[in-house]
Amino acid sequence: MASRSLASWLYTDANSDIDQHYRNVMREQDKAPEALDKAKPRFTLVVGPSPFSMPRGWEFFLTSPYEGATYISTVLVNAGYPVRIIDVRYSVDPRGEALRGILEGTDVLGVCTFEDNFPFVRELMADVKRAAPDMPIICGGSLVTSVPHIFMEHTDCDVAVISEGEITILQVMELYSAGLWGLDNTDELEQVRGVWYRDAEGKAVHTPPRGQLMDLDCLPKMRLDLWPQYHSAQGLQPQIISSYSRGCKMDCSFCYRTTPMERAKSPEKLDEELGWLKEQYGTEFIFFVDLTFTSHKKQTLGILDAIKPHDLRWTCLTRCADVDEERLTAMKDAGADIVLYGVESLGKDILKEARKGNTENITLRAQRRTYEAGLRFGGLLIVGLPGETEESMEHMCQWQEENRDLTRVKYLSAMPGTTVYSDGLAKGYLKGEVEHLNWLSIEQALHQDEFINYNGLAEEKLRNCYKRLYDCYTPGPVMDFKHWPEHFTYHDPNPHEGNDAAVEYAQQYNCPDKWRAGFASASPYMIPGSDRFTLKRIGAPDSQVVGGASSSWAEAKRLSCMEAANAMVTVAQAK
Repeated sequence: MASRSLASWLYTDANSDIDQHYRNVMREQDKAPEALDKAKPRFTLVVGPSPFSMPRGWEFFLTSPYEGATYISTVLVNAGYPVRIIDVRYSVDPRGEALRGILEGTDVLGVCTFEDNFPFVRELMADVKRAAPDMPIICGGSLVTSVPHIFMEHTDCDVAVISEGEITILQVMELYSAGLWGLDNTDELEQVRGVWYRDAEGKAVHTPPRGQLMDLDCLPKMRLDLWPQYHSAQGLQPQIISSYSRGCKMDCSFCYRTTPMERAKSPEKLDEELGWLKEQYGTEFIFFVDLTFTSHKKQTLGILDAIKPHDLRWTCLTRCADVDEERLTAMKDAGADIVLYGVESLGKDILKEARKGNTENITLRAQRRTYEAGLRFGGLLIVGLPGETEESMEHMCQWQEENRDLTRVKYLSAMPGTTVYSDGLAKGYLKGEVEHLNWLSIEQALHQDEFINYNGLAEEKLRNCYKRLYDCYTPGPVMDFKHWPEHFTYHDPNPHEGNDAAVEYAQQYNCPDKWRAGFASASPYMIPGSDRFTLKRIGAPDSQVVGGASSSWAEAKRLSCMEAANAMVTVAQAK
């Protein structure tokens, strides 16, 4: 069994009689959804912006319906609730647009929280409480799960749903519909497992954990038509995000999981879902976001048998240690395009401290086997993990400059709830929890990002390593993407094509000869006011030492990007 570095409340099974009841309810309502009941409270779910960029060929991920928000909306719609999703991920005025939409017809507000949207959700909730003080606000997602105490102390959140939300949201809304809880009467929330809320005196309290679903086959088929994009002129994009499992058997020091324990759908359930997605929504490509798609060989082969008949292209995430010839061959036969591997580093001591369960030899073996199976290899790397040295960075760069099959590089992020995060707080690398959450909102996965230096290495060396790796990106699997938002930012045009394999792949999809000459990455606009959250303003006091901020160059570069984004927003708003 993997070690347990995350909060203890996450390692619980949802196996009570109430959990069984709602699992049965979800199954039955998936088969026969309740009719829309206009007497039930109107539920609005807000999906806010992220500054995060995606490399060329992966832009579809930024605009695809999110799986978690879709499941929450679907279980409520199936139960007869009026539900709307307000998607402001690439709005030029996300707070204003979200607030206007909320006030047009909402009884209960749901807010999706992610590691990089704390300022947005905090300020939006304050806007809502000023305009509609009696409206209950329910938060869910990875960020509120990792730091519920911060949300209850520093935001206007009324109820925080911890970990999975499908059962909890049904139970909470059922109580609200029956008039058994409201902002002036929260006593009945004591019976709901897995929530934080405010008692009669306004004090934040929490119930025992609900735990993870024991059976993912109870989940409904996703209603992607609830997303605004479905009703747009272009319609729903044919590339979506999905999964067949939750959890991860590993316990990496830098990774946060709202559902750490492994659960999986049956092949029969996945087969049914894929048929639904193709028939109802014309799905052509799926990014399976399971944390370790190939973790268990027998299970994986059964899942691949379920995928194969549906004639889909797809990608997935997995570990280098969890592939072999049989699995990779079956993945190719089932339509896989590129396999993403959490390599993170090649350094032996770095990988050991990160608890990766990986080695350089295992990575090179997986890389070789992936190509032998006729698939593409996509490496994921982190610059600046604890233990990083100039030698380890140079070795990573040389490996990639020989192969040029990288899909993502990031500076180390201290994600709330992780070992890296708690160590950063203990050692003073992070000024404070709220300050750090604000700072995370300006990370874009670009060369000019600020970073927190856990190793005391020269900034120039870290940035040079990042840039060399960034230039080793391989084309993403959707080079013919057509659902571009009106308001997007494009970064780092690069006339250099990488290797012949990259050029040949891009040309298969009618991509111009220079596949990244226009841009190497794309992202939504930065939110106006993001300049409040640079490390100079909210970082640890010692800005030039170990654990401190990167240099004034970085701040100047970031401020320049933010000023440009503000100017674009001003122009867009004027139009």
